[in-house]
Amino acid sequence: MRQRVTRMADWEAGHAKRAAVLTAAVFLATAAMALGQETVSLTLDEAIELARENNPTFLSTQNNEAQFDWGVRQATSNLILPSFTANASATYQAPGESRIGTINTGGVERGALYYSSFSIGGSYTLNGNTVFGLGSAKADRNAARALTDAAEFLMEYGVTLQYMVALRARDRVHVARRQVDSSLENLEIVQARVDAQAAIVMDAAAAQVQVGRDSVALLQAESAMRVETLRLLETVGLDLGADVELVSQFEVFRPSWTSTELISIALESHPGLTAVVANEGARRANLQQARGQYFPSLTLTGGWSGFTQEVANGDFLVANAERGAAGALANCQTFNNISAGLTTPLEGFPQQCGSGELSTEARESILGGNRSFPFGFTRQPFSASLRLSIPIFNGFGRERSVSQASNQLEDAVYSRRAEELQIRTSVTSALDTLMTAFSVVQVEERSREVAAEQLEMSRTRYGLGADNFIVLLDAERTMAEGERAYLDGLYSFYAGLANLENAVGQQLRPEE
Repeated sequence: MRQRVTRMADWEAGHAKRAAVLTAAVFLATAAMALGQETVSLTLDEAIELARENNPTFLSTQNNEAQFDWGVRQATSNLILPSFTANASATYQAPGESRIGTINTGGVERGALYYSSFSIGGSYTLNGNTVFGLGSAKADRNAARALTDAAEFLMEYGVTLQYMVALRARDRVHVARRQVDSSLENLEIVQARVDAQAAIVMDAAAAQVQVGRDSVALLQAESAMRVETLRLLETVGLDLGADVELVSQFEVFRPSWTSTELISIALESHPGLTAVVANEGARRANLQQARGQYFPSLTLTGGWSGFTQEVANGDFLVANAERGAAGALANCQTFNNISAGLTTPLEGFPQQCGSGELSTEARESILGGNRSFPFGFTRQPFSASLRLSIPIFNGFGRERSVSQASNQLEDAVYSRRAEELQIRTSVTSALDTLMTAFSVVQVEERSREVAAEQLEMSRTRYGLGADNFIVLLDAERTMAEGERAYLDGLYSFYAGLANLENAVGQQLRPEE
């Protein structure tokens, strides 16, 4: 019977050995696969710099500055430069009669008509909108730039916080690996005692179960590390296409700041508060521009213009000129005859009436003058005008605009006051949380050291047969809990520091 029990114990012990070897092989294979992949190192500063160039949320805020830059250019141009316009037109009129009221003009024999014209004009307007528009545009641009700075700071905070989360996940993997190594070491100790028939087989089975649990915890920790690293790359806005190794290191230190000191810094330079103050300035400038609607408006305009007109049938113009010449000859002869029949001839008569026919030069001049379409313009004299407009009543439109701008200014003032109160509360609470986290780290570090000493002592005592395996497992669990608690306390301090930096509005941690 005893031999049978011994053979069963040997079989279970061998099975435990094979399972332990298999678990270790899986662990080593996973590590080898990880080592075989390309790895890119990434510091926190590098992650922030990459996010400045690739983070979509930040870039969508930053690109708004361009429109406000153009707004300043437009307001400057409206204040010091006139506006210019150039117009050109061309018209075709088919042959036929045109009726204007009761008068018919044109005819089929005239042919088609071609018209073209141009005009160049300038206009300058000086009113309340142009006078105060430049200041309002500059204030809007300052607000946009301050909003970009605030978005950049918020982006840096988000990257920093996610970098800490990814680092924490990485260190959890290290803790899980150490726990697997420790469980394997316990299994070897137990197996040695079982082989020496100094311990029961159930101890080896319990040790094997613990190895399996710790291996599962390692797999889960590695998965969490990969997920948090991917989230970090998402926050950065870039896919590096390789495994990322986070290489930045941070230290735990005793915070030496006072809440009064940090609140003073935050109220002076916090990007979020600066953006709110800039928005208040923009709303104040907008109110001034709205009040400018009560100002008179002075407008100066001037321009040049010209036109062309061409008849498709040039002979029609020549025929008209010939009829005109013949009519002039007949009139001249008529007045000469009348003057000759009078007792006292008319003054200036008789006149030389000519032949009543067009000369070759006159015909060519008429035909040449007709060939002006489309660019042989006849220029019109320069014209200019000055107009003064005084607004009197526009249906309370100005009053509504001023009231709306005034309400927006009041909202901006309230927002600034709320931001200042929020900063005071955030700085005070974040500093208190950081101080607490520092104390927790000190306590957890000492607890971890005690747990390590207890585990080493339990292993020694178990190896000597002074303790049973349950005591060793308790010590192992205490050590694992101590390492996890220390890690949680450590990264609570790092996260608390990041939150304090976010509340103050500037970096407080020592440089790497």
